Amino acid sequence: MKDIQSTRLGDVYVRREGDIVNVRERVRRLAREMGFDATTKIKITTAVSEVTRNIYEYAQAGAITLSLAEREPDVGLMVTARDEGPGIDEKTLHAILRGAYQSASGLGVGLSGTRKLMDEFDIETGEGRGTRVTVVKWLPRAEGSRVKEQMEELRGLLGSDQKDSAVEELKQQNRDLVQILEELEEKREELEKVNRQLSETNHELNEANEKLRELSEMKEEFLALTTHDLRSPLTVISGVISFFTSGRLGELTPEQKNMVAMMERNTQSLIELVNDLLDTSKLESGTMKLDFSSIDLRGLMDELRETMEPLAKEKGIFLEESLSPDLPPVKADRPKLRRIIVNLLSNAIKFTPKGGKVSLKAEREDGRIRIYVTDTGVGIAKEDVERLFDKYEQARSRATRGEKGTGLGLYITRQLVELHGSHIKVDSKLGRGSTFSFTMPISSFQF
Repeated sequence: MKDIQSTRLGDVYVRREGDIVNVRERVRRLAREMGFDATTKIKITTAVSEVTRNIYEYAQAGAITLSLAEREPDVGLMVTARDEGPGIDEKTLHAILRGAYQSASGLGVGLSGTRKLMDEFDIETGEGRGTRVTVVKWLPRAEGSRVKEQMEELRGLLGSDQKDSAVEELKQQNRDLVQILEELEEKREELEKVNRQLSETNHELNEANEKLRELSEMKEEFLALTTHDLRSPLTVISGVISFFTSGRLGELTPEQKNMVAMMERNTQSLIELVNDLLDTSKLESGTMKLDFSSIDLRGLMDELRETMEPLAKEKGIFLEESLSPDLPPVKADRPKLRRIIVNLLSNAIKFTPKGGKVSLKAEREDGRIRIYVTDTGVGIAKEDVERLFDKYEQARSRATRGEKGTGLGLYITRQLVELHGSHIKVDSKLGRGSTFSFTMPISSFQF
């Protein structure tokens, strides 16, 4: 960014978690006053939130510098995040920028997403010498001269007092969330309209292909906004809920406990939805990678039983497992295999009435291990089985219409099974239950 001239507007120091809220609010106000549109404002605040959170989580202290960027004839907002933390080694940095790195918490460090959301991106780092990230978002050229005339007003805006309150930030995050959902609904309606047009004009193949390209770009923007800016308000909401349940505000009344529990359940549902969208995006783009290892199925099954037993008991369903005594380890990606079985068990419990049974079984079959999930639930109509694994599809039998879900679970399950070189089978009869099964290769390494 040597060709970009910058004029400093102000600094915000990051020493505690509350400063993340402070930075986000100041950047949001600055972006609004500079004239960025609503979608671009969300992209900027999301990107700055990511790098600010990195400062707090990985360096514990640092600063955000906000500047006016100029590169004739363009004017924009420059954000520089700097810290004196441990820095990032070259190998890890390459993995981060490819989007192939995840931190111990599983959320990654946000730099890959930040680069996609901004127009300019630069990073200076090294092991033991801290990190400096600089990003720029350019304004429409018609706004440039007006913004330069408002320099002192913008500086004054950054110097004004801001409320440093998680509750205030939660309210703002909720407003942002509503705005995003409205935009997504508009995009969904646009997608439906385009699909109808494509159905009516198949003979215009060239035009149809152009429309599909536009749809792909809209989908990428949809996922970028959803996964990055839904995650931020959900993180704040989860933090506030944890604060309430910690007892630091005193004992909650029964009514308050019920309300907090309801908030927690709905927040978890949204987190699961975001995770489903993330996995779907990675599967469709081919960026999901497998990390194979030798897995003891008996240990994994015990872990899954402990996880799923409370849900089964809540519905009055008996959960059992049956494993061959000489069962060898399998070769698979453990988190992905766990996700496959959890999805199948969750579906089985969801569609099995009270007093029913869900079974988990594994046995040898032709040099591989076949894993079964069987239930005594409502079953699946023959006409529904063929489209059961399509995106956003759920069985449409009368007995299952009351169940809620995204319809992505079985789609993701099939994709993950096929990534392991296997195929998922379904044996089901309406009113008599279902059996889902798939195979995994036997590991050459024995415990």
